[in-house]
Formats: sequence, C-alpha cells, structure tokens
Amino acid sequence: MVLPKSMRIKGYKSFDYLHKTGLRYNSSSMLLKVAKANSRLIKSKLSDSKFINSTRCAISISNKVSKRAVVRNQLRRMLHDYLKAKLANIPTNQNLWLLFSLRPSSLNKDPKELLKEMDTLISKARIFND
Repeated sequence: MVLPKSMRIKGYKSFDYLHKTGLRYNSSSMLLKVAKANSRLIKSKLSDSKFINSTRCAISISNKVSKRAVVRNQLRRMLHDYLKAKLANIPTNQNLWLLFSLRPSSLNKDPKELLKEMDTLISKARIFND
C-alpha cells in the first residue's frame, strides 16, 4: 500500500531541493519534478546505507484537489501502489528523486487516466533508459 522507506523522500530540505533544482514535466492534471539525488539531505543509519543511492519518490496532493482527507489518501495509495510496481524495474544506480504533484483537475479524472498520465510523465522525463 505504501512505498517502502527506501523509496520515500522525507524532510523539508529534500522537498526544497527538489523544488529549486528539479526539472519540471507537466500534464493536464499532474506535475513531475525530477532531480539528481542529494545524499547529504538524507538522514541514514548504517543499515540503510545501501539504499541511499536509490530512486526515491513522493506524491503531493494539496487541499485544492479535495478538502476530504479520505479522498486524498485514496488517490495517494493508488499512486503509491502503481509507483512501487513501476519503479521496481529502475536500476538502483540511477539516483533520482521524483515528486508528483496532483492538480485540482485530477479529481475529475478516471483512475486509469491518472495512471496513464503518470506513465507519460515518466516517459517524458526519460527515467527508464529504454
């Protein structure tokens, strides 16, 4: 249901870094920001050292999308499940951080359309080196 800890972006400094240095990719109901990983911003323990250089991602859904937390959490869970399956195929040496931000228009879309948009954004960003 939720992304594993090794795939999550945490901390406001990490999000500030993503917003300042990330490349933007737009679609009608979603925004993707991609940045090279900055391992200095990750607090790690010795046991997590092998996961520092892996692809990490986050999903941001504001109150403008829906005032109800239940709806926002359902969207987040659906996108997390999809990302977990999709990003399992990315090599761990790619060292990218991804931030998906949903726009208010995303609430009116079918979940399959949202997942298709996420796929197009991932392919626009050339995350998979096919």
